[in-house]
Amino acid sequence: MLQLERETVSNIQESTPPAVSDGRRHLRRQVAALCGVTLLAAGWQVPANAQQGARVLDEVVVTAQRREDVAQDVPISLTAFTAEDITLSNIQGVDDFFFRTPNVSFIQEGSRDRRELSIRGVTNQVSRDIDVRPQSFGFYVDEFNVVQATVNPPILDMERIEVLRGPQGTGFGRNAVGGAINLVTRKPDNELFMENSVGYARFNSIDVESVLNVPIIEDTLAVRFAGKFAQTDGHIRNINPIGGGNDSKYQYLRGTVRWTPSERFTLDVSGTYVDEEVGMREGVPSGVMSTFGAFLFGPEANPDGVGFFPENRNRVNFNRGQSVGNKFYYLMARAQYDWDDLSLISITGYIDKDEFLRGDIDGGSVDAFFETKPLFRDSFTQEFRLVSALDGPLNWTAGVIYARDRGSQDQFTFAGNAFDPNDPGNEFVSRLPFFPGQQVTSSGSNGEFESYAVFGELFYDITDQLSLKLGARVTRDEIDSLTFRTSGDPPVITAFAEGSTRYTDFSPSAALTFALSDDINVYGSVARGYKSGGIQTNIALAGAGEREDFDEETVWSYEIGVKSELFDRRLRLNAAAFYMDWKDMQVNTAVGVQRPDGNIAFIAAILNAAEARNYGVEVDALALVTDNLVVGLGVGYLSAKFDSFDGAFIDGQFVDLTDRRIPNAPRLTANADAQYNFELGNGNDAYVRGEWFARSRNVANINSLVREGFPWEVPGFNQVNLRAGIRTERWDVSAYVENVFDNNFFTNSYQKAFFGGLHVVPSFRNYGVRLTVRL
Repeated sequence: MLQLERETVSNIQESTPPAVSDGRRHLRRQVAALCGVTLLAAGWQVPANAQQGARVLDEVVVTAQRREDVAQDVPISLTAFTAEDITLSNIQGVDDFFFRTPNVSFIQEGSRDRRELSIRGVTNQVSRDIDVRPQSFGFYVDEFNVVQATVNPPILDMERIEVLRGPQGTGFGRNAVGGAINLVTRKPDNELFMENSVGYARFNSIDVESVLNVPIIEDTLAVRFAGKFAQTDGHIRNINPIGGGNDSKYQYLRGTVRWTPSERFTLDVSGTYVDEEVGMREGVPSGVMSTFGAFLFGPEANPDGVGFFPENRNRVNFNRGQSVGNKFYYLMARAQYDWDDLSLISITGYIDKDEFLRGDIDGGSVDAFFETKPLFRDSFTQEFRLVSALDGPLNWTAGVIYARDRGSQDQFTFAGNAFDPNDPGNEFVSRLPFFPGQQVTSSGSNGEFESYAVFGELFYDITDQLSLKLGARVTRDEIDSLTFRTSGDPPVITAFAEGSTRYTDFSPSAALTFALSDDINVYGSVARGYKSGGIQTNIALAGAGEREDFDEETVWSYEIGVKSELFDRRLRLNAAAFYMDWKDMQVNTAVGVQRPDGNIAFIAAILNAAEARNYGVEVDALALVTDNLVVGLGVGYLSAKFDSFDGAFIDGQFVDLTDRRIPNAPRLTANADAQYNFELGNGNDAYVRGEWFARSRNVANINSLVREGFPWEVPGFNQVNLRAGIRTERWDVSAYVENVFDNNFFTNSYQKAFFGGLHVVPSFRNYGVRLTVRL
């Protein structure tokens, strides 16, 4: 796959090409000629100065295999972003680097933390809020899986971001079926350093960041702090007299201590705290009713004084406020002791999180329904790992890990003042038998997920050109769950269902890498991904039968790829093709069961109801066109369809979704960027940068698959960004415009009991400036 490790001009080295044998030089010339023809067809020519003494692309070192490797030598399809890439592209969160990565996608679902991610079409087809259900990927910060806290951690004072595509179970585990995202923070060092940055952008958005590094005992003890405060008025305005909009406030603090009492021992201890609160969700009404919305409010959507998208991009009329937010912290310690040819690594982590959703859910000025939904999570992980550093052809990694996730959720929906019995002419009173303040629905759940695993990987150089990688992980998952329903005020439990279940899995992987030359590697790999099953309590909770558990889902992935550096390391061109066989996919659907009274009831349930097959290609390129101009390109093609899914329950009926496209899996993804640097003298420089990315049409969820057109389909879109800046030793200043042409696209559609129809999440042009000062 094309791995795009995007270095910028300042990461370029002066280098002399290495000597090679005549035979290998001939092979290299053949491959270079082929790639050169491709580039020339695209209108790009190899610069004449690609010769001795010219600048070259720098290497990028990654930890995609839980050990340090040059990215070009790793038989994994990955995209890596360096610290400078993060700064130059103004990467603030997962949205920003996913747009710049082939064959990945995301859906916005309210607050910064609520994102549904997809890697090669593998995503969560069931809610992750209930029973502490696992994700379909791993999200790591300094090797600690923080996915139970967030899938969108702040990108501040980062050394590197790595996006690994395809199952990563043997190395990363913890249900990394679709892939893994690995964030590496900067660590304390011996330099006294302070950096302060302030940014201002459209919608009265203010962003203040600060980094402080303090050495306490030279070469022994140092501390580093990184903090961020951001707030914005948002782009959604509530015209109702209660006012408000999707304003938000975000606070973040991370502190790290590094202790190195000897050359052999290193201990890093860090703590991270996040506090986020967002007002109304980002959506505006579409004017297209869902089946449920039409049942409650009639078939015609109500413009409610604001109108519908696309004419209305930024107005809602909510008679009650909305808020979504969370507070969480995580603590972690990483200890490493090095012998001459072996390292012992311990990683300990703890997460504590509170999340809430509350307020209006009818999407309009009529006070029909409102809700409150608190969620709580805590998680603990302990990992021990041995990593060899042998001089011979054999190296290995072996480890054990224990993880425990616990969580609880309550959900309450209430009827509003629209059901006032003193207003007999009110259509809501005659349609539904509720009264103001009545608890319409209520439920809760408590869950615990424990996981034990033993894993290992072996790396063996069969010859100077051929290397083998073998891996395996044995996992034991234990799940306990209690789900209940309540009624009355104060609420009393009226029904409950509980259970326990266990799963054991063996997931192997293998990869072969062959060096065609010093600069060209080809590889092939096969890997199995695993996501544990869970407890299905809805049927028993409804009094319609016994509890039914759902099984684990698995993915077998097959991949071939090439990684190359051509024209004396002035062009990096990588590509990969993959095929994924997805079995026993866990999906939200329904089952028909017979109640004790003989009636048939359709109960919402999670079932292993589908199989899928995903295949595609990815290409990444990075070219040093001149000593000052760097151009990058990434393209992904993905075919992701249900192979068998004939029992989907949508809009009150069972439908066959076989051969339908999997949600959140656009067929085409593309990105490109170009940066030109100007030398200003005295080590200072300036730059101008252009970026473009695009996605083909998509659907956000399974419920949209039986409909066509707006707003069920998320249309294809593209966006252009422009950036410019000056960098000196002591200060930087930059300016940017994102979505330059103000393309009016939306990235998600969602439905609740809205009488304005489904809501869509619009996009806007954004622009801003940033000043950074180093002391």
